[in-house]
Amino acid sequence: MAEVIRMPKMSDTMTDGVIAAWHKKVGDKVKSGDVLAEVETDKATMELESYEDGTLLFIGVKEKESAPVDGVIAIIGKDGENIDGLLSSVGKGGAAPASAPSETKPEPAPQKTAAKVDTSNINAEIIRMPKMSDTMTEGTIVAWHKKVGDKVKSGDLLAEVATDKATMELESYNDGTLLYVGVKDGEAVVVDGVLAIIGEQGADYQTLLSAAESGTSTSAPAAKEEKKRECGSSGNSSNIFCFQR
Repeated sequence: MAEVIRMPKMSDTMTDGVIAAWHKKVGDKVKSGDVLAEVETDKATMELESYEDGTLLFIGVKEKESAPVDGVIAIIGKDGENIDGLLSSVGKGGAAPASAPSETKPEPAPQKTAAKVDTSNINAEIIRMPKMSDTMTEGTIVAWHKKVGDKVKSGDLLAEVATDKATMELESYNDGTLLYVGVKDGEAVVVDGVLAIIGEQGADYQTLLSAAESGTSTSAPAAKEEKKRECGSSGNSSNIFCFQR
């Protein structure tokens, strides 16, 4: 059965990604772990790997074009498989599927809006669970490779994460100190859930965490880093995608 490849979310501030270059073309055979494309995000340039074996049946975003997080960028399946129905259901051109119109419901009574918290002066970054496959809803921390208080560099291995597709290595894309770990070994967290916080030693990460959980942060997006780093694999398991160096 064909599998939809969507744009994963690799950072807290990422809203879309630009296809810098495709490494495969429609009709090419693809194996799990093969690099499909290079993707530029608001943080870095990274390699998007396949987590499926099959044939590249469809490319929905051309080079230098962008796709929103969760947007359809490709489809992999069996050679000659008919994907017309799948394309119709998910939408073409990298767009996320449109939601069906819903019945008009009475508007709820207005609630008091929580005051916005300015976190732009807090030199720390929230690390969230990225979405690596179309069917992934959560990931389980197999093991942390860093502990609170450890110094972390861009490209360092933070943890091993088990998803519905494979076990992969989660790397840091920031330099700093591991200030907070929100999930223990063996525990699961939903996609976009808070995994950790990395930043300057002594940074007020508690305020950043509270603002993120309540949705009241007004921090500005971080500047884009032109960094590239390699993927890694854990044991015999395969990666789903990799941060770059």
